[in-house]
Amino acid sequence: MTNQQAKIDQWKSSDDLSESASRALVSWLTEATYESFHKDIACLIDADDLDELEDAFRTRIAFGTGGIRGKMGVGPNRINLRTIGKAAQGLAQYILKEGGPTGASDGIAIAYDTRNNSDVYAREVASIAAGNGITARIFEAPRATPELSFAVRELGATAGVVISASHNPPRDNGFKAYWSDGGQVVSPHDHAIIEEVNTVEEIKRASYDDAVATGTIRTMPAGMDASYIAATALHLGEKRDVKVVFSPLHGVGATSVVPALTNLGFEEITVIEEQNDLNGNFPTMSGGVANPEDPDTMAMAIEKAKSIDADIVMASDPDADRLGCALPLRNRGWDADPRDLALNGNQIGVLLCHHLLSRLQAAGKLPPDGGTFAKTIVTTDLTASIARSFGLKVEDNLLVGFKYIAQIIEELDAPKTFLFGTEESHGYLATHAVRDKDAASAAMILADCAAERKDQGSTIRDYLDEIYEAFGYYREIQKSITREGASGSRDIQHIMKSLRESPPSEISGRPVALVVDRLKGTAVRPATGETEPVKGEKGNVLAFTFTDAGHTRVTARPSGTEPKIKYYVSATSQDLTDLAADSLEQTKRNVDRAAEDILNGIAEIAEATLSE
Repeated sequence: MTNQQAKIDQWKSSDDLSESASRALVSWLTEATYESFHKDIACLIDADDLDELEDAFRTRIAFGTGGIRGKMGVGPNRINLRTIGKAAQGLAQYILKEGGPTGASDGIAIAYDTRNNSDVYAREVASIAAGNGITARIFEAPRATPELSFAVRELGATAGVVISASHNPPRDNGFKAYWSDGGQVVSPHDHAIIEEVNTVEEIKRASYDDAVATGTIRTMPAGMDASYIAATALHLGEKRDVKVVFSPLHGVGATSVVPALTNLGFEEITVIEEQNDLNGNFPTMSGGVANPEDPDTMAMAIEKAKSIDADIVMASDPDADRLGCALPLRNRGWDADPRDLALNGNQIGVLLCHHLLSRLQAAGKLPPDGGTFAKTIVTTDLTASIARSFGLKVEDNLLVGFKYIAQIIEELDAPKTFLFGTEESHGYLATHAVRDKDAASAAMILADCAAERKDQGSTIRDYLDEIYEAFGYYREIQKSITREGASGSRDIQHIMKSLRESPPSEISGRPVALVVDRLKGTAVRPATGETEPVKGEKGNVLAFTFTDAGHTRVTARPSGTEPKIKYYVSATSQDLTDLAADSLEQTKRNVDRAAEDILNGIAEIAEATLSE
């Protein structure tokens, strides 16, 4: 320890290691509480891995849009048994304080996905719940995140936990907390839970086996899977003649998406078995990233679709809350690059929204008041326009994170009037029985849509163009800039600070009409300096709109779950009328070009701030 302490002191005195990192590092290296981590910490010190030490120890991992999520490893800013344990203990303390007289007995529902250590962390959460006298119900095998959301409500549980890092690389894992409504925790629960986490001094842990013997830890009821499938079924049409190729991308999609489709009578479903092995290393994925937002993740499924002349390809992420989709081209079929075959998250949302509402309207199943639609601020406004055309109440000013859509459902006087929610990152929901995005919801609507269009001698791509003809063409693109480690975190903070304090008055030659700052809750007109308030929950998001309508805009936000800053561009001829042309194809080219110019422009402006 002497040599290691000397190194820490030297790094601290030379400002190579911050005061906070040095203090936490010494604590984790010397205290018996962290004894199981001592060897790994010593290895990092001996290797002079300053960037990892600074990033792992300078701060505590905090709740973001999905709870806590990040790299597995040693330190308070990493996912490990200690940080998972503190999160579980903090949640347990909050349940005992705020869960009411039956909070402990109503207990906590626990699910986990296929990631490395997910089962280990899930058992730890159950043991800690039991150690605090709280009944824990845990799935015996990996299950989809939306099924956990359903199970919380079905069981009447006080809270829920999913151990998952969604589509992040294999090195990552996470802890997502849910409250009794089945939605991820939002204010005030999220802030209150992290306050409890920060006060944790002792983690109360029961023996897992002993708690099972006493009934404090129980397995999930045997009928939960069937109840979830039955409660979320979407019976929209009768056509079933469609060939589907599906990949779970080494995750749990075969436990939710496939049963949901077969329950409705879709029989021609080909599952990519090489990607159905529940493998947390995601071995067939480039860089180990099983994210259906990336068309390349569907390459294997597309090859299978080509060989069997399938109609549609779908893929879900490891915890099966997101869904990707690829379709054959009109003249080339499946013989094309996956990037030309895949739809983006906004296009899928547009199709799902219009097809679902069309089906419900035709069947006379729209609520008398039209029902409710919800989306996040970085999701295409086209979905909102569609929803309004069907008479729905639209909630479209929500911060990024599906938990805000869940919150809208919970606040409805009649939750059954919620019809559809969407976010651009391939998240969709079409049932009030679940309070999180659900790949199965999207798969059922897409399969029904594909079958109907096929029966009509048409295609989903034709359908999408019909929607554009009726509502106008919208193009959404984005860029994510990854900045690893402590230095990367500082870069991201600097970019946001610079954009906020010195916002551009124009981007790629287009004047900015409004600068919307959701952290300050204001919108400023650069041309006049006029300021007006902005409604909605506050968050670290900046939007630069090019018209007062705001349909064409670029939004900047740091990711709450990954070391990235993201730029989202939406462009449309609906408010940039100079982009409209006589033909849809020419309008598409004009809008696409404008979107690319805007994206390149904001990225250049942001990068330039780092040299200031």
